[in-house]
Parts: sequence; C-alpha cells; structure tokens
Amino acid sequence: MLVNGNDILLKAREEHYGVGAFNVFDPGMTEAVISSAEETGTPVIAQIIDWNPDAKGFAKKSAAEAKVFMDMLVYRAKIASVPVCIHLDHCTTYEGCIRAIKAGATSVMIDASMKSFEENIEITKKVIEAAHACGVTVEAEIGHVDGHEGDTTGKLYTTPEQAKSFYEATGVDSLAVAIGTVHGIYREAPVLQYDLISELREAIPAPLVMHGASGLVEEQYAKCVERGITKINFATYMMLAGAKAIEDQAAAAKQADQKMFFPGYYMAGVEGMKAIIKEHIGYFKTKAVK
Repeated sequence: MLVNGNDILLKAREEHYGVGAFNVFDPGMTEAVISSAEETGTPVIAQIIDWNPDAKGFAKKSAAEAKVFMDMLVYRAKIASVPVCIHLDHCTTYEGCIRAIKAGATSVMIDASMKSFEENIEITKKVIEAAHACGVTVEAEIGHVDGHEGDTTGKLYTTPEQAKSFYEATGVDSLAVAIGTVHGIYREAPVLQYDLISELREAIPAPLVMHGASGLVEEQYAKCVERGITKINFATYMMLAGAKAIEDQAAAAKQADQKMFFPGYYMAGVEGMKAIIKEHIGYFKTKAVK
C-alpha cells in the first residue's frame, strides 16, 4: 500500500526501530526493494532522485522515461502487501520537489544544508506548505553529510541546538542529521557520534535520518537505532551487491561454457540486491506489519 513518510516513521520512532530507505532507479531495483519488504513483512521506503535537464548518471531520464518509471513505481507501491513510501532524496530545489509530488512521490527531501541556516529554513517552509497541502511529508537536512569517502572528521556535525531551532521554525516531518557517516564507499572506519544521536532525539520529536549508511556493521546500525535514528538510507552497497551477483553469474556461465541471455543476468542482479536488502532490514530491527 502506498503511504507517506509519517505513516511509517512516526511508529518506528515511538517503538525504537529503524526503517530502510533504499534507492530505486529502474524496475529491477524497484522489485528488489518492494519484494524484499513483502517477504519480510516490513514497511519500506523506496527512494528516487530528481530528474531534470541537467541531471547526470542514474537521474538522467527524459520526461517520457521519468513518467513511465514513476507510473510503474506508484502502481507497484499501491499493490504491495506492506506499507511503501515513495521518497524523493536529496533534492536541492523547490521545483524538483513539486515535480516529484506531481509524479506521485509521497515524501520529499529538500536539501538546503549547504545554504545559510536562515535560507535553509525559508526554502524548507516553502516546500512544507506545498507538500502538506497534498498529504506529502517533508525531510530536510542540517549540518552536512559529506560525499567524500574517508572524510569522517565531522566538522559540520548537527548540534542539538541547531536541530531544535530548525524544527521549531519549520515543523519539518523528519530531519537528516550529520553524526559521522559519509556517502559512498568507506575507505576508513567512520567515527559515529552515538551520544549526539541521543541528544538530537531528545531535542526534537521528528524522526532522525541517517544518510551514508552503507558499509556499517550490524552492531553500529543497532546502536544508532537504539540511540534514536529512525530512517536509514542505503544505496551504494545494495548496487554493488547487484553488480557482483551479475559478475558471479557471468563467471559461472563462462566456466560451464554456457550461453546466458539477458533476463538471466537481470534476475541475478535483482536477487543479489534482495539478499543484502533483507539482511539489512534485519540489521535495522524493522518490525513486521501486524
């Protein structure tokens, strides 16, 4: 069933468990994420990236491609046997958030964390006004979760004072906080600030979001959730697992001197992603839907 962020995250915050937010860029990734949630009986968040004329990489879709993909994603979420939220991740513009809402997203992130604190508040409030009128929830970010792997210095950690001030000014539904993780592949062990997570949870009633969560170990996820993290973004290692499954399938076919058709490789990638998704749903302590 298609729901918004609050339908999933408020209960998770109250009951101290985490919910995975897994990126989806195509039908295969969509099926890997939603079918994993169905097989574990747990709620899930399927994350998209904004498409626009300047988009690069996975987000580079034509208007037609974007519509076909979003129509498929919305339909798949609606017929799912578990709650599914479609969330726009790391959008830096008001226009991008509106584009996603019109396409069917039920949650959006406006990321103005690199702007001034006042500008961040201003654009977040603008997005919230539009999104809430459509029954869509909003995530924002303060501090900054870095994108440079290996840089875990945390010089832009979120402070409880910032979080409280930002929440009181915006009433944002969930807040991404910088607590020691980075996006991408870790080249050195992250230094996670567990006490800071506890302080941030005490400072605001909104669910806390951890970005850059790929590559941590089970104990780290458990401790972050225990201290107050509710939404956990996971993408890099999921995509690596899918690629590795395809590589293994190709190697096995070559060794056996067998011909492999595209659907075989495609399904191998989907199953590879499902394995790591279900593993991490367990790590996040996500509770099954009753």
